[in-house]
Amino acid sequence: MAKDVMPFLRPSPDVVAASPWQIDDVEGLRDLPALLPDWDSQADLVLHRQVTVDGDRARSECRLPADTRLALVVDWHSSAAHLAGSAFRQVVEEGVELSVQTKLAGSDLGGTLVLRTRLVLAEDVVHPERAAPFTARHAGEILCEDSAEVHLEGHASRFPMSVIDFSLHGFDEDARWALGLPDDPTVPVTGGVRLYLNRADTELVAAATRAFAPTPMQRRLLETMHDDVARQLVEACLRPSWRDAVTDAADEAGSLAESLTVLVTNLFHGQSLPTVAALRDSEPSVFATALQGGLRRLRQEKSP
Repeated sequence: MAKDVMPFLRPSPDVVAASPWQIDDVEGLRDLPALLPDWDSQADLVLHRQVTVDGDRARSECRLPADTRLALVVDWHSSAAHLAGSAFRQVVEEGVELSVQTKLAGSDLGGTLVLRTRLVLAEDVVHPERAAPFTARHAGEILCEDSAEVHLEGHASRFPMSVIDFSLHGFDEDARWALGLPDDPTVPVTGGVRLYLNRADTELVAAATRAFAPTPMQRRLLETMHDDVARQLVEACLRPSWRDAVTDAADEAGSLAESLTVLVTNLFHGQSLPTVAALRDSEPSVFATALQGGLRRLRQEKSP
């Protein structure tokens, strides 16, 4: 099997010893699981881990000058949101144990979250012409790394929510929620769709806030909202102006088109978007009952 060959020396992997990532949420501090079934996009994701770095040994094994500054960094990438960033950075002088803490905004996340912990050069080597052969020389070059993944699947909305005053934003003040859709279905689903909740509807806002552990009554309210949102999404992707665009972008990972295609496939027994569109156009009553049945089946499948 092919193996990457770096253009510079790298230290033994154990110069960095890291504990498993832990999540701090309503269930307390615990190891980060591979799947967060009750992830809430309205809540920040707070993560911790302990990392011990043997800086002197890393420099020695990489043949770097003794005064070379190293840094421990944590980067993240969210597949559904198509967003990435740096969550932590600290310069490592000698052997040290670091307490790594990160807080990621839930509205930036979705799909699979990848966390990469890396030991890198903190800055360029001062006199590269004097450096030993096959040594790292430039800031950011990676000496060692590890990665962790967690799949985010929330019972709450899969896209960002905002609580607003409906009367100030042109919505009927007695409505409970509103769905904001982009003009282009090929945009990332997390950045392109937003659910608005009416601030005056304290019952709904409370239910959404407790989406990770709703009461039976709150769960029924959220199910009603989710069913209505799903209907609006299905109707949107069946628009004549969207049908071709959704079909063409169905394989673009993290796009709204991909999510809409999956939604329609799951609701209508694997039928294609053109087939479902033809059914709606020719037999709207049959289409309506098929959608109703699909939503009910999905809800039953998700029920514990």
